[in-house]
Amino acid sequence: MKKVKVAFCLRDMKIGGVESVFIRTLEKLISRKDLDIEFISYVKIKEPLYADWFNKHPEVTVKVLYPCRWLGTDLAHFFLTRLIQHSLRDVYRWFRRKFVNKKYFKDIDVFVDYYNFSFDNELKNIDKPKLVWWHSSVDVFLSGNYIRYMKDYDRLVALTDGFMDEVTEKWPEYKNKLIRIYNPVDILAIKEKADLASVPNDKNYFVCLSRLYADKDINTLIKAFNDFWLKNKKPKVNLYIIGDGSFAGRYKEYAESLPVKNNVIFTGAMSNPFGYMKNSIANILSSRAEGLPTVLTEASALDVLNISSDCRNGPREILLDGKAGLLFEPGNAEQLSDCLTAVWNGQVDIKTMIKNASKSLKRFDAENVSLQIVDLIKSYK
Repeated sequence: MKKVKVAFCLRDMKIGGVESVFIRTLEKLISRKDLDIEFISYVKIKEPLYADWFNKHPEVTVKVLYPCRWLGTDLAHFFLTRLIQHSLRDVYRWFRRKFVNKKYFKDIDVFVDYYNFSFDNELKNIDKPKLVWWHSSVDVFLSGNYIRYMKDYDRLVALTDGFMDEVTEKWPEYKNKLIRIYNPVDILAIKEKADLASVPNDKNYFVCLSRLYADKDINTLIKAFNDFWLKNKKPKVNLYIIGDGSFAGRYKEYAESLPVKNNVIFTGAMSNPFGYMKNSIANILSSRAEGLPTVLTEASALDVLNISSDCRNGPREILLDGKAGLLFEPGNAEQLSDCLTAVWNGQVDIKTMIKNASKSLKRFDAENVSLQIVDLIKSYK
């Protein structure tokens, strides 16, 4: 049986939801005898967690399109240096695309652009089947006019039914190019990792696992936690914020300005945060925009209550319109504070919500999702 050679394309590998889902997907696909998998990246893999993973799985061939580190995906903060780098990087990438990179695309049967059309420049002139995953919100898709890239791809994989409905309503001509496949959740693996993970000494704490970027709106979470803490007479409860990112300094500075500062703990990124999650009162997502936030399904797999912003489209779909977790208006610290108070004082039926969330996890079962992905890939060969 001839294997289908599929190339997954992702610009870089940083700690985050998309990357963790990508690795989880590869773990299910590499065991198959009908696929030959390559990973094509813009830059070398620097994150130790992922570098170790690929070193342990040599069956996945790794190719780097733009190996010059100074012109990679992370540019200098000083704007003049950044401007120079950006200009040189554009020329460098153009040269590589025109004279070098095509050799990396030979013999590939199907290409998977795994993040939001990010490989359009590299793939648009390649006469092979091309699939693209959309991991961001429908708002980003609409406001960024990403529909213009659809002509270059054979299929777009959406993560939610809500995304599918909105895009097909606006552009019905692309209905047959869209398919919904949920992100996979390996429930057993998550539980095993949680059992092996370190845990804090605290008995009472909320947790937030997130990249610390602007769109994650951690300030709203911190303000809400401060208001909750004051309103409930300064209880012995902490907030652990697990993750890192370009807005980490700003979020820490804001927390330091509030009375609750000693109860807000930034841990930085963790390779295995599931111990902290498993023992928390609730997991909190405060984002202004999401695709299908993996952290909500991970918390559900550990029987942890979710409190999430009702940003489009993923959280409401995952939390069954509020039957499997609490939802609050994005950016509304008062509503989030009320949610924290309700949970802290036992004013909501936490057990029923967790039970509903657990039952609904079958939608995200990693085995079923991987079969859907394989069927999609093989339909183009």
